Amino acid sequence: MRRIDSIYMKLLDQLGMENLSEKEQRELESRLRAREEHLLPVYHQVAVQFADLHDTPGRMQEKGVITDVLEWKNARTFLYWRLRRLLLEDVVKNEILQANSELSHIHIQSMLRRWFMETEGTVKGYLWDNNQVVVEWLEKHLRQEDGLHSAIRENIKCLKRDFVLKTIRRLVQDNPDVAVDCVIHMTQHIGPADRAQIAHLLATVESPAST
Repeated sequence: MRRIDSIYMKLLDQLGMENLSEKEQRELESRLRAREEHLLPVYHQVAVQFADLHDTPGRMQEKGVITDVLEWKNARTFLYWRLRRLLLEDVVKNEILQANSELSHIHIQSMLRRWFMETEGTVKGYLWDNNQVVVEWLEKHLRQEDGLHSAIRENIKCLKRDFVLKTIRRLVQDNPDVAVDCVIHMTQHIGPADRAQIAHLLATVESPAST
C-alpha cells in the first residue's frame, strides 16, 4: 500500500509533516486506518492469487520444482522410506566415489538408475520412483547373502578396474620412459600363470614392418 496506493502515500506524507496539531494527527491516523481497511480485501485477494501462481503444491509440481504432492496422512510412511533410500544411496555413492573419484553426483544417480533397470528389467523401470522398492533392491544387492549375484558390487568392481587402468595408461603416456619399469614391477607381484600369459602376449605382439 505504501509503495502503490497514491492516497495512502499522500496521507503518510501529511502525517510525517512537522507542527501538526494533536487533532490533525488523530484525523490523519483515522483516515489512514480507514484507507487500510478499504484496501485490505483487494490486497489480500491479490496476494492469494500471487501465491497461487508460485508457491502452491499444484503449481510447483506443474513447473517441475517438485516431483509429487504429498498428502499429510501419508507423510510418515513416505518420509520413512524416502530417508532409508537416501541413506542407502549415500552408502553406494561413497563406495562408487572410492572406486572412481572423478564421477559427478548426476552421473552416479544416472548410473544407479541404469543398474536398477538392468537387474529389474525396463518394464519395471517406473518403480525407480517407488522408494520402498528401491530400498529393498539396494539392501538385497548390498547384503550379497546366499550367493546372490550383486549387480552393485560387480559394477563397482568394474568401475574401480576401469579407473585404475585409465590412471595407469595416463601415467605411462605422460612418462613413457618408465613403461618398461612398470611392466617389470607388475610381473614381480603376480602369479606364475599371469606371468606366463603376459610373456605369451608379448611374444605374439607383431613387430613393426621393416621398411
